[in-house]
Amino acid sequence: MRRSQEHESDQGGPVSPSETRLRRAQRVARLGSWELDLVTRVMWGSDEAFRIYGLTPSPDRSLPYDIVKSVPLPEHRAELDRALADLIEHGTPYEIRFRIRRENDGEIRYIHSFAEAALDEEGRPVLITGTVQDVTEHELANLALQDALRANEERALLILEQAADAIFIGTREGGFQQVNELACELTGYRRDELLGRSFELLFAPEVLARDPLCYDLLDRGETVIRERELSRKDGSTTLVEMRSKRLSDGSHQAIVRDISERKRLEEQLSLRQRMDSLGTLAGGVAHDFNNILAAIVGSADALGLAPAGDRSARDRAVANILQSCRRAADLVRGLQMLTRRTAFEMETFDLHTVAAEAFRVLEETTDRLIAKEMLIPEGRFHVIGDASAIYHALVNLGINAVQAIEEKGAEAGDVVRLEAFDHVAGPAGPLTLEPGAWVHLTLSDTGTGMPPEVRDRAFDILFTTKEKGDRKGQGLGLAMVYNVVVRHHRGLVDIETAEGEGTVFHLYLPRGERPVTDDSGPTRTFRRGEETILVIEDEPEIAALTREVLEGHGYTVLTAADGRQGLETFRGHRADVDLVILDRTLPRLDGARVMQELRALDPGVKVIVSTGDPSVDLSVFPGALTFLHKPYRLSALFDAIRGALEPVPS
Repeated sequence: MRRSQEHESDQGGPVSPSETRLRRAQRVARLGSWELDLVTRVMWGSDEAFRIYGLTPSPDRSLPYDIVKSVPLPEHRAELDRALADLIEHGTPYEIRFRIRRENDGEIRYIHSFAEAALDEEGRPVLITGTVQDVTEHELANLALQDALRANEERALLILEQAADAIFIGTREGGFQQVNELACELTGYRRDELLGRSFELLFAPEVLARDPLCYDLLDRGETVIRERELSRKDGSTTLVEMRSKRLSDGSHQAIVRDISERKRLEEQLSLRQRMDSLGTLAGGVAHDFNNILAAIVGSADALGLAPAGDRSARDRAVANILQSCRRAADLVRGLQMLTRRTAFEMETFDLHTVAAEAFRVLEETTDRLIAKEMLIPEGRFHVIGDASAIYHALVNLGINAVQAIEEKGAEAGDVVRLEAFDHVAGPAGPLTLEPGAWVHLTLSDTGTGMPPEVRDRAFDILFTTKEKGDRKGQGLGLAMVYNVVVRHHRGLVDIETAEGEGTVFHLYLPRGERPVTDDSGPTRTFRRGEETILVIEDEPEIAALTREVLEGHGYTVLTAADGRQGLETFRGHRADVDLVILDRTLPRLDGARVMQELRALDPGVKVIVSTGDPSVDLSVFPGALTFLHKPYRLSALFDAIRGALEPVPS
């Protein structure tokens, strides 16, 4: 039966409800109270104090003082004695944690104790009041948590040190708080030399000026990936990929990987794939050049057979020859783009121009029964990227599409089609694209399509389904496409396909603005010249034609068939030569070396370089005025000459 008014004590005496509630609260909190009379040296304790110490409560609740002093473990007794002495002598309260061996069962328990002194009228301590709380469970849980945290820290440190990349952890301002051993190996600095420093130590000012450290993006929760040139302690540099993010505690982590070797392998892969593409196109190239030569030879014969008075027939023959030559030049230019070593030079270009060039090569070199439809209008879509790399990717996709159609058997109505559309990616769009404007390309074919297992591996390097006959591939084409679009243009490639239903490749490339051009320059008319021009050209036909044409327009022309002869001729007529037309590739001494020697003889010499390689730039020929790209029209020759001899005033 519940007693609501009075309760019996443990010894049978009545206690009040408030006393009962106090005892219950102390039991629940595992908090006992005690008092020590400093005059009588009698110690009193609550029921919970007796339980904590493992003692049986006495009728008068007096605690055996000697036992209470002996219960704490030996390593804590000196501290407890000092605290009690300070309390008695100076009235200084104490708060101490210690361990005891409980009297009744010998169990070790963790105790949290408070004590303070009551003073008499003269200010002397006469009574000490204190509490003891059993905090064993809390202390053990805390120790377990510390052990777990310590284990986590050890695991994190182990992961940090065994990581395959250099790892830097630091503050928002960039001061390194932690670096792993690979960070030291990569940079050449000791750990103590890196700690407290920032990334400004590792990147040259011009590198950070081009691509600053993006702490604001990190603070917004974004992961920032950049490629930069890292400077080591010994002054050497290497290309690294730096992946940075903000950690939950506000610090920043950067994982830095040396990608110089990967870049070298990518360049080798790209060049190897270009040669693979050329091998695929070689048969078509030979066929198309035979057609071009047939047209030129036929037109030349027609020119020779035309009646002397039939000007229109002669004009038609000449026009046909020039058209065939332009067609051959376009084909050669497209093939040269395939063999260029690409350094991924980003610029804004008209997608129509690149796509038209790629589809022209496909049309000229692959099965004519398969239609090639390039439906991208001129001037409508501009892309920020590397034109040569995108050209190469489109040629590879086109070859892949043609081969997919040939696999089922080409027939009338088969088509490879390229289209482009606007696409705007939002912050939470269905595609994994950065927010902004993109150009969405679709290259579709009416070929065999792909089964799911082929589609899933289509972009794997060295994976190919073309294992037999003259269509055997190296499995590099689509891997190269993925590398160009995703890795270097931060775009997206996806495949929509089904067996027997053809394939659509979806490419997303960063959209650019139309380049600003100035076409307001004055129109210049060509006139006869009086100057002396030295033509250094090893092809006799080109040298003879150039001489004949220029002399026919009033110029004095000197010729040389190799680099050394060109220098000797220049030395002998140095005072007379107004301009040099220098071929890039020459026997005995190449064009670049001839250029150096010419400038040594005359720092003010005017030189036009002629070359059949569109990838060469003027930095290879310091001091040259311009290029003539072979094959060139005579109008381009006259334009370059007058531009060099009559420069437009600045």
